[in-house]
Amino acid sequence: MARLRSAGTTAFFTLLLSTTALRADVTPEQVWESWQKQYASYGFEVSPGSVAREGDTLAIRDVTFTSEMAADDGPESATTVLNVPALMLRDQGDGTVKASVEGDITGTNIAQTPQGPETAQIIIRKTGATAVVSGTPEAMSYLVDAPAISLEVMTEASTANAEPVALAMQMTGLAGTQQVTADAAGQAMKTDLKATGLTLHMTGTDPEEGTDVQADVSVTDLAIRGENVMPEGADTTEMGAAIGMGLRTDMTISYGGATYAMEAVTEDGPVNISGTSQGGQTAVALGSDAFRYMVAGEGTSLSVQTAQFPMPVSAQIERSEIDLALPLSATPDAQPVTAKIVLDGLTVSDQLWAMFDPQGHLGHGPATLVVDLSGKAKALMDLYSPEAAQSPVPPIEMESLDVNKLQLTVAGADLSGKGALTFDNSMGMPMPIGAIDLQLSGANKLMDGLVAMGMMPQDQVMFAKMMMGLYAVPKGEDLMTSTIEFKEGGRIFANGQPIQ
Repeated sequence: MARLRSAGTTAFFTLLLSTTALRADVTPEQVWESWQKQYASYGFEVSPGSVAREGDTLAIRDVTFTSEMAADDGPESATTVLNVPALMLRDQGDGTVKASVEGDITGTNIAQTPQGPETAQIIIRKTGATAVVSGTPEAMSYLVDAPAISLEVMTEASTANAEPVALAMQMTGLAGTQQVTADAAGQAMKTDLKATGLTLHMTGTDPEEGTDVQADVSVTDLAIRGENVMPEGADTTEMGAAIGMGLRTDMTISYGGATYAMEAVTEDGPVNISGTSQGGQTAVALGSDAFRYMVAGEGTSLSVQTAQFPMPVSAQIERSEIDLALPLSATPDAQPVTAKIVLDGLTVSDQLWAMFDPQGHLGHGPATLVVDLSGKAKALMDLYSPEAAQSPVPPIEMESLDVNKLQLTVAGADLSGKGALTFDNSMGMPMPIGAIDLQLSGANKLMDGLVAMGMMPQDQVMFAKMMMGLYAVPKGEDLMTSTIEFKEGGRIFANGQPIQ
């Protein structure tokens, strides 16, 4: 299935590239010339069968796009070849060019695996997809209209016992604009695209696990916005070098809702997973200065049924978020870092509670996990460089860390905290200096409940309560606080009591 991901990603990326007519100009010939340069920058070799004027249209027929790319989880390389029957660039007589594709795009993706070569067949279909290009060679605008775009990938079995994997993807109602500016240093593009929906269907078999899988995903109200900068001469197949040359991207993808379902037949029996989401977004920013990745979701629900559990088990999460950011370039001064994880309002079905806590010894309210950290760190070398890739440890040095919020709420107990630390890096290892304030409520009730359920021995509970008595200060009924201090020389104190 790893080869399927490689083939699907390459083909669908190419699909969007051809559909939206990236990098064009005001005449068909200039459009074609610009396309060839841009596909080359994305690692494609472009070979047309013929290029000729047919009235007001420049027809580029029997075009082959070839890409060699490093695989992410096994093969040394994967080769994708896409065949386009015809690219039609029509001069509309008003300074604009209308671009379209005739026929289905077909191709193959061949990857080397430990079991031998694995081939994926690719078909891309576009129904009435066009792009109108206007503006000047230095500042161009694209008006995109693609009622339906589909991608089909069928991976052929690489071993006698394996079965093929099939992927079908369709995007509907893709429309919007792109603005492109170009100079000697490269090109920059602003994107604002929307799609009414995206569906995905996958079937396949894992030959190692002997598992048959079928999955369906549906997403509505997609929006893709952002900016990209492609330096002249950069090659995205060599990402580190391209970043060093000035490649930058800052993209946000959001959606209004999603549904998903997966059915699997395993050695232990059938597994059914389904769920919904009320919306979410993903943001990626990458450049020589820093990297950021953020994904967030609202109103997520999940239902699981297996042979081991005769009834469905469900869970809901009101809000989830992961936000990570760090500097990439070596600089004299430390730069901002972020590490944030949020699972807010996690609830599980009464059936699950009835299995583990039928007597109600524990609190059944929503659970929450929040780890919100920010600070400053210094990259000791460019993290996108080959030298950084060979480093045995991440070449980055922490300067400060703020614990903006720490919270864990589960089964009636709640742990929260905040604080701030700086780091002394003169000893070769980062030594924290500062303090974190903690508050814990409901812990005694939780431990007593676990004892009543037979999930925790009484002697372990007594030991845990004794340790809390040593390092925490009672502030009320089943409420304790503690201040953890980090001092010079690696010394650690809890409310003035030495821990280390």
